[in-house]
Amino acid sequence: MATIRKMRPDDLKQVEYVCRMTAGPTFQNDPVLGYRLARMFSTYYARECYDSSFVLVDDNDTVVGYILCEPNYKRFHKVFRKVDVPEIKKLDKKSGKQAWLFPIPYDIFGWKYPAHLHIDIMDEYQNQGYGAKLMDALFEELKARKVKGIMLQAHLSNEGAIRFYKRLGFKMLSTKLETATMAKNLR
Repeated sequence: MATIRKMRPDDLKQVEYVCRMTAGPTFQNDPVLGYRLARMFSTYYARECYDSSFVLVDDNDTVVGYILCEPNYKRFHKVFRKVDVPEIKKLDKKSGKQAWLFPIPYDIFGWKYPAHLHIDIMDEYQNQGYGAKLMDALFEELKARKVKGIMLQAHLSNEGAIRFYKRLGFKMLSTKLETATMAKNLR
């Protein structure tokens, strides 16, 4: 059995671990790629947005899933590029360039959907309704904060995730560069 709770700052390393472990063998087995992935998709959020994020924990309070959310795309753009991109660039220039470009879809659609999210759940906790429960917890949090919309990105090959997001009311905004950018109004 697992439970959902608000994220805490001390969850950072566990969130990074879940990010790497849910990304597949390439990122699980290569420490450099795993670190880069975590820096791109979880570290910023776990460090800067723990108050708007939730974790799924097992009976030992070990993080087995999360939903990370930045409610303000402008803050993300500024802080991610200033703090995280230089760290990612230290790994290699190509990764630094990818990281620098990462905020662009959020900048394009952020005026209408200012929040964005990342969600990952360890395999043994998937298909048990926890994804929908994490989403519901986040939607309630954002509605209480009066955030008008939220978006996310998923690789186009991740058809199961895209179906899941559509069931929750997300609409497709763009399918560029093998990435689905999807959004949902919260009002």
